[in-house]
Amino acid sequence: MKKVFLGAATLALLSTSAYATKARLLALGDEVEDNYYTMDDRYIFTNASYVNNYGDMVVYEFGDEGFNYYEVNTAAGTATSPAQAAEHATLDSDEKSKAQGGFLKSHGNFTYGAFLGNESNVSSLLRIVASDGNTGADYLATADNQVDFFFGGKAGTLNWGTSLIYAGSERKNSQGEDLDDTALAVKLGVNKDNWDAFANISLASESENKGTGNKFEGKLGFQLGGSYTLNNNLKFYGSFKKFDWEQTHNAANAAVLSAGGKVDGGFTRYDIGVGRSYQATDSTQVFVRTQLTAIDIEVEYSAATSELSTMNLPLIIGFESKANDWLVLRGSVSQTVYGNADSKNLGLLLFGQTATPGATFETDSAGLKAAGIGAYAGNFSNDGEVSMENTTTVNLGATLTWNKIDVDTLVGSMSDNAYTRFAVKYNF
Repeated sequence: MKKVFLGAATLALLSTSAYATKARLLALGDEVEDNYYTMDDRYIFTNASYVNNYGDMVVYEFGDEGFNYYEVNTAAGTATSPAQAAEHATLDSDEKSKAQGGFLKSHGNFTYGAFLGNESNVSSLLRIVASDGNTGADYLATADNQVDFFFGGKAGTLNWGTSLIYAGSERKNSQGEDLDDTALAVKLGVNKDNWDAFANISLASESENKGTGNKFEGKLGFQLGGSYTLNNNLKFYGSFKKFDWEQTHNAANAAVLSAGGKVDGGFTRYDIGVGRSYQATDSTQVFVRTQLTAIDIEVEYSAATSELSTMNLPLIIGFESKANDWLVLRGSVSQTVYGNADSKNLGLLLFGQTATPGATFETDSAGLKAAGIGAYAGNFSNDGEVSMENTTTVNLGATLTWNKIDVDTLVGSMSDNAYTRFAVKYNF
């Protein structure tokens, strides 16, 4: 699985667009969670103040439960039946998306709303990393049943907004699994004219396997960022995201991984980007942009510290064009100008107690851990520094409009296949 770190445009069709779903973001070469350039209603999950721009709508993102252990092993050719699959740990992937949806409603100078199912892929990845092993039963539960509540308003020309996020689940089944997961966060944001700023804070984040004693406890989590646009078409933006956590392993793993029974972990990501949009015709926008993304994951096992660092600088060129009253076409091509990944003792993270520092590992056999990290690190199988290869990605999409209903579609390319996305939005 390949994922290029990306971000899309500012004016006309490409700003505060009526067309706004994951399908649109991906078609424009952006990400669905860390998108800072494309201005549409998905940006409310980064800066809550933008709820004031998108009142009176309902949106449905079609999908399933996401990418789980069964999906990983089916793709790898491993004989794993659905009955054995640990579906409590999932990731939202390009080829196996999660379902979600919600609404926003304006009332005077205020806007409120709620969304279901917008679980963070980063939050899920950290729980998977903290899990005891690499088989289905060994994974901690990732966040589920998430609800995002939004409320925003206007103070003169300043827009403000806040979002409260809660996720909680208790999962028991006939196989004897007993897992709990909870998460609580608050998001604050403001925007005015040509700038915006946001602060998103994790207040609580825990996941526990009561049967084995394996546990994830978040200690610190925040995201800070913003943007500034010059002349309505040249946008500069940046974001810094940090999460620290503590993981507890079961007795068998603790003897190797954590002499004191606990292990500290850390995740950081920063994005710095710039993009320029051009008015090609009255109904067509073209944009060119680039974005530097750096990600670091570090887990301090007692045997050794496992580290992974990635850096990516892509060039993205895209367009969005209103063909007629009922059809909008869009697309993008992206390619990494510079990209590398550097790892140390990554086998400890992937294999748990069966690994030794510096050991060679096989990506497929590590299930969701390798699949999740692969989304950030590209394809490599040994410790050390490697460059990202075969990074060219082409995405195409369209919006079909009938009265107040917009239907977004996407066809995207990956390293070895294609994928699609589908969403429906109703404007009332």
